Amino acid sequence: MKKKQWTIGLAWLMIFSLLVLFPRELAQAQVKPVILKYSDPSKAGTARTDAAKDTMLEIEKRTGGRVKHEFYWAESLVKAKDALDAIKAGTCEVGGAPNVVYHPARFPVWQFSNLMFLGGSDIWGVIKAWNEMAVTNAKLKEELDKQGLKFLSSFGYPSTIICKKPLAEPGDFKGLKIRAVGPTAKWVSAVGATPVPLTFYEVTEALARGVVDGTVGYLYVHFTYKFHDYCKYLTYTPVANTFIFDTWINLDTWKKLPRDIQKIYEETWREYYPQAVIKHCDEEIATLLKVFKDAGGKIVELTPDQYAKWRNSAAFLVDDYSKKMSSMGVDALKIIEEFERLYKKYERKK
Repeated sequence: MKKKQWTIGLAWLMIFSLLVLFPRELAQAQVKPVILKYSDPSKAGTARTDAAKDTMLEIEKRTGGRVKHEFYWAESLVKAKDALDAIKAGTCEVGGAPNVVYHPARFPVWQFSNLMFLGGSDIWGVIKAWNEMAVTNAKLKEELDKQGLKFLSSFGYPSTIICKKPLAEPGDFKGLKIRAVGPTAKWVSAVGATPVPLTFYEVTEALARGVVDGTVGYLYVHFTYKFHDYCKYLTYTPVANTFIFDTWINLDTWKKLPRDIQKIYEETWREYYPQAVIKHCDEEIATLLKVFKDAGGKIVELTPDQYAKWRNSAAFLVDDYSKKMSSMGVDALKIIEEFERLYKKYERKK
């Protein structure tokens, strides 16, 4: 009897010791982690997707393993244009796509981010400005909230032009066929070129066959699809800083997360993610520019006078946007000025 009592007493002592010495570890061991499916239309291994993965692994670390992610890259779970509705329906709990670009009717005010010649080439300044406006500008925040999702963060990347001929003056566009879509296509037409609407996947063959002479797009896309095999001139001065990727989490999933995890999740996407983007993008851009130069490519940097001409040639796009916003009771110029102010606040100086 005494031996049995001694055994029970020892067992209780051990349990008490574990609770005192390792309470956090025991609590975590008893709770199954929340598994969140993340869907991305891009392939793994790009600067942005590496930054996104780093961010979610950081969340897992900061939550002590209470949150885990399953990664689905390259539209393997959800098509890019279906991302918003798929996240809302819970097909995946977290994900993103170029939704502002794909769904202008759902984001009419946010279309200011597709205007030409706003801000500058610094990705950090653009992302920080947009993320701040997403929570401080009532009109922009309202548009995000209408989606029935929790907005996490943005990603922006400057558009450049790669072409078979050098483009330094607006007149250099005359007679050329340039792959462009949206407001950019209207601008390309205004400077005398013919805009050709193609997906990035079609551009390489179009360049090879002479269907287009060049394309407006993002540096990493130019090289991913081997555009530099046909185009030896890169106008590196940015023509736009399109809000090309927005990341969201399912609202019901968000509401079920404990408050401390919500705090970690939101802070990590707003603060850690932009830093991870800069780390990977800076490395990627340096590598890509070297590849371009080594392949015999020439970089065209616009002078201030040339840039002013390009910007003036796109002024009608701002006018069109302003008229549309005015009909909605929105002061478009105020929004643009706010972005420009925030961009200058956050821009990394060379």
